[in-house]
Amino acid sequence: FEFFLDKNKLKRFKTYVKNFDTSNLEIGFGGGENIFSQSKKKKKDLFLGCDPYLSGSFNLKKDIKTHGLKNLFFTNLDFLELFVFLKGITFKKIIILFPDPWPKKRHKKRRLINSEFVNLLELITFDKTKIIIATDHHDYLNQILYEFHKSKNFGIPLTKYHTKAKKSNKEVYFLLFEKKKS
Repeated sequence: FEFFLDKNKLKRFKTYVKNFDTSNLEIGFGGGENIFSQSKKKKKDLFLGCDPYLSGSFNLKKDIKTHGLKNLFFTNLDFLELFVFLKGITFKKIIILFPDPWPKKRHKKRRLINSEFVNLLELITFDKTKIIIATDHHDYLNQILYEFHKSKNFGIPLTKYHTKAKKSNKEVYFLLFEKKKS
């Protein structure tokens, strides 16, 4: 099965997904560094990336061929176009690293993460699906937090100590680290 998915291959892709233990999605994979690294580590998992900008796709294509990966697929469709083909597929992990913040007020409507987007995520996730988002834009961070808070179906599970910290009005920090080769 060819790793680049156009609309015709996406129609057949659903049958191929069943060959894997878990499916993961990266929206806006950029240069493909993260999705490539993850697919090399977890060969029994399927990784699907979508990014309408072709510059990163060329790097990813080269890496997939060089390493002979059979669990990494990508498309140049944006998420809304791709979503049409995802009916019946659920993802264990969805990763969105540094989506375009569209910082100008008149452009904010172009931001990926909004109410409609969060509603669509609900249709391709199941209990315990992890959604990892990174941004370096404070205003966009606030919008992302607000949109996920509104949905009531996504959240960070509260532990006893998290609850205690919130009651004490302490700031809570969540960190994500990945072990690298020595």
